Amino acid sequence: MVKTNLIGRLKAAAISAVMITTAFVTPSIATINSVTAAGGNTITVNKTLIADGLETEDSKKNTKVPVSLTSESKTITFNFETEYTDDVTIGISGAEINAKPWWVDLGGEIKTKAKDGKITATYTLPSTLDKESVKSIDVGIWYPKTNETFKLTTVALDASGSSSGEDPSKPAEPIVSKNDKSGTCTFKDNGDGTADITSTLTAEISDVDYTLTAGYDEEKYAPYNKDPDAKEWQEGDPINSHKFKWSEFNIADIDNVTFQSFNYVIESDVDMKKLMYGGGINVKKDCVADTEAVKGKDGYWYNDQGEEDVEKYGDKFLIDDYATGYTVEDAGTYAKIVWDVPKSVQEWVTKGSDSAVGIQFWYGQDGSSEEYKEIETVKLTGASCTYTRKMTVPYNKTINKKTNQKLTMGTDDTKNQIKLNLADLGLKERDKLSAIKFTVSGTGVEKMQFGVGISTDIENPMATKGWYQPGNITVLDDGTRKSFEIMWILPDVVRNDVDLVSELGNLMFGYWYGGDKDGNEIANVTLDSVDFYTFQSKEKELTVSPSEFEITVGEKKQLTTSVDGCTFVAASATGGEYFTVDKSGNVEALAPGAGTITVTSPEGQEVVVTVIVKAAQTTTTTVTTAATTTTTAVTTTATTTTADPDPIDWSKVKYGDVDLDGDITATDIVLINKYVLSSAEYPFVNATATENANAHYDKDENGKGIINLSDSNDVISVVLGIFKESDLGPQK
Repeated sequence: MVKTNLIGRLKAAAISAVMITTAFVTPSIATINSVTAAGGNTITVNKTLIADGLETEDSKKNTKVPVSLTSESKTITFNFETEYTDDVTIGISGAEINAKPWWVDLGGEIKTKAKDGKITATYTLPSTLDKESVKSIDVGIWYPKTNETFKLTTVALDASGSSSGEDPSKPAEPIVSKNDKSGTCTFKDNGDGTADITSTLTAEISDVDYTLTAGYDEEKYAPYNKDPDAKEWQEGDPINSHKFKWSEFNIADIDNVTFQSFNYVIESDVDMKKLMYGGGINVKKDCVADTEAVKGKDGYWYNDQGEEDVEKYGDKFLIDDYATGYTVEDAGTYAKIVWDVPKSVQEWVTKGSDSAVGIQFWYGQDGSSEEYKEIETVKLTGASCTYTRKMTVPYNKTINKKTNQKLTMGTDDTKNQIKLNLADLGLKERDKLSAIKFTVSGTGVEKMQFGVGISTDIENPMATKGWYQPGNITVLDDGTRKSFEIMWILPDVVRNDVDLVSELGNLMFGYWYGGDKDGNEIANVTLDSVDFYTFQSKEKELTVSPSEFEITVGEKKQLTTSVDGCTFVAASATGGEYFTVDKSGNVEALAPGAGTITVTSPEGQEVVVTVIVKAAQTTTTTVTTAATTTTTAVTTTATTTTADPDPIDWSKVKYGDVDLDGDITATDIVLINKYVLSSAEYPFVNATATENANAHYDKDENGKGIINLSDSNDVISVVLGIFKESDLGPQK
């Protein structure tokens, strides 16, 4: 393994954003979260309402409740008794007032669910309402529409004027995800030399800036709108949704991840008294999570459902935890929102290049207007994805290092990062480092960003000059946790090349940024400890005898190994079956040709054995007969020297490329092996091919290239990735 010195310091990685415009389905109505009633004056009503769904004066779904409010009144709470046990929508139609225009439309609603035969629904009175002029409040059952009965027993008023409302100009409290949290992990020792590890982190997109327009879903545009006059959506046209492709989040090895939640930032020029939104995500067509296929649409999509969709399709959906949207009250001009991927949807999410997740702006109410006014547009200015990676990795021992290192946010390399020498772990070169857990403590954290890097073999394809550093690691929280577990699961191709033994092998961890929910920077965090999850080899070095051999058709040969329990896999050079090998390493020759046997130990060591199968020898009988010899005089004349009829075309000399197609492949191996079997029967096409066949590049005493199994073995090593092309010929 070739090592190199590490890069001087960790560098923060940037993540780019790309806009896409694929189809999005929007429900018609969102869910409003119910709240608990505050104390105050209580009015006894005992009025039974029938959820008949009628919009006429004969409807029994509504009643007017006489109330006496003060200017300080903030809420009114309605208490019901019912035998109904499912979702309920309580509607606040309006208020009767004692002056013109005598009536004020309110259009408020509270979505809740009956519990233990009771319903408590609290309505926040509009700040623009002249509360002292109110004579009565009209309340009704807007959903269900199945003639269920609901007894309105009491109405409670907060006459004290107490309120839990906040300054609407301040950011709303973040909605907390119910799914797995960023900065957490799990570990399970399987007891068989492997462990199952999960790591939940966040990937963030920078430079997000999209306008979302309420009421303009993609079904207003062709091809989703079947109207022949409908136009296709173009950049700049109003739309209420935006989709992000997975590539925009820059998540490596995405097939091993489960999407947990998505965080977005919504901004508005006016205070958002109410913000309603939903989301959706690509899923496998016609799977149980494909809610749009249920509606007879093209599918491939899970979407949050509105009330009308639930009423129409609810009994047809095959999942029970589909969401019905989200509502944020008093969001101000800057709202941090969360969209959770339902648990039953997660396993069906597709990971293809065109797969995406989307956010939809359903509705907004202008809190800065004295009159009821809807918000037409908002800005989507932030997007991040919290995901869980799960992998089964080699494991048999954990090494813990207590660090208690304070890291200071900033540009000072001596303060914002820590370097650990991997040689101090006491590992051997054949050992593996599968994952690393960094335990970090900090208070009031809403967002942290870190960088990690590790020394590798200089030839590692994912590394740069022997240094592997992925993109930034981001952790999100609601400010309540004080400790975070950042699990870094190394990719397979990196794991096998980590520099564990030299003085140049290092691990680095850097603190880029930290902030709380109020936008204040968190200057310091503490790296409490680092856990190294390792697989420490207990095997001897794997050797196989013979390492290369010739065998005649019909013969058998036994491979012996220095390690018990190895597996043997045969592969021919051209796809034909020239020999077989059983689980004990017994080789049987079937037909002339060449190939390899890959021998793998229980801990993953590999040795490749080259096999050449020769044809069985035949006996030739020669019959001699008498002949008459006639002697003819021969006249000898002088000749002149002519040019070599088969000169080497040095422009086409590429050692190992025997078929002269410009590439080194299994075909070249076969041509060399056939030549070794019988140069007379299988000659090379010309002198250039002969020169290229001398891949091992040795010559006899007369300066002629020697073509034998050494050349074949070297070419095999190139094809298998053991050697580089530059290892062939005189330049090796």
